[in-house]
Amino acid sequence: MWNDLIRLDRLPAVGSAQRKVLFVTNMWPDEKRPYYGSFIASQARSLPRAATSVDVLYVRGFLGARSYAHALLAVPHTARREPYDLIHIHYGHTALASLCLRQRPLVISFCGGDLLGVPHKSGITTKSRVEVAVFRQVARTATMTITKSEEMQRALPRSVQARNVVLPNGVDLDVFSPRPRDQARAELGWPLDDKVILFVGNPDESRKNVALARDVAELVARQIHTARLHVAWGVRPDEVPCLMNASDCLLFTSRSEGSPNVIKEAMACALPVVATPVGDIPERLRDVGNCYVREASCQALADAVMLAFDHGRAPDARAAVEGLGISAVANRLTAVYDKATELHQRSGYAERDVVDDVG
Repeated sequence: MWNDLIRLDRLPAVGSAQRKVLFVTNMWPDEKRPYYGSFIASQARSLPRAATSVDVLYVRGFLGARSYAHALLAVPHTARREPYDLIHIHYGHTALASLCLRQRPLVISFCGGDLLGVPHKSGITTKSRVEVAVFRQVARTATMTITKSEEMQRALPRSVQARNVVLPNGVDLDVFSPRPRDQARAELGWPLDDKVILFVGNPDESRKNVALARDVAELVARQIHTARLHVAWGVRPDEVPCLMNASDCLLFTSRSEGSPNVIKEAMACALPVVATPVGDIPERLRDVGNCYVREASCQALADAVMLAFDHGRAPDARAAVEGLGISAVANRLTAVYDKATELHQRSGYAERDVVDDVG
């Protein structure tokens, strides 16, 4: 019905699920972009299959504005056609399609730039500022909202903050786990003597600031001639753990983030992390051995990379991220669904302490 602009996927359930949820998202892995929205796919698949069945309405926004125009019809049409118990919308752009949804509990997850703005070299663009202002108001339509960090929660209208839950995306601790570096390098065909600085992200996206990462790597290479930067983008999600285990540190130079998954994935692999203080990174890396948060200065970041090289792996990082395993986060998300259902069933509920039960 919606051609190639919008696609409905049904994730397999186990038996007769107690709750049926519709995910609406503009980020979802497909054949051409298997890495795109992998953290949302991981979240959907982490929900207990016997308790929750998930359908996914994928609004393919990268094909243009027409996808979002069609979503204004597709979302309510899909939501009314089947007996969904709850609608879970991801990202501000797709949240615009939720304005007509009132019959079922509605949870909106914000991902970062949709509440904080998308910075470029010259600052946040006018277009992004307008979008942020709109998305903050759209948040009022939700039964509950989810943000990835405290910083994002503070960007919501005050009345919405009362029914918001700070819930970072989880990490699959079985997939992202420490392995011998030389073994991973043998699989990739990398020289054993190189010092590899890993950068994971789209180098064409200004917010990721790959230019700073390249400058840092060049400065480090003046002291260690075998040091080099490896930019990982467009790779399959199942290749990332091997890249992390083969590298000597992760360098993260973004100008703005919510709760970047790559930080938690590197921590789970016990890979030292050097990062700028954006999103929830300072909280994640606080007091974690051989992980460093530094200002966006080439010298400061290069010095931290040298420290990471000197100290080797970061076993404390693995321990620090274990509370964000996908099973633990799935349990917290289920609690959000329970609370949103309760709030939806009550009329005129008071906006006070409504998130206490979900942590």
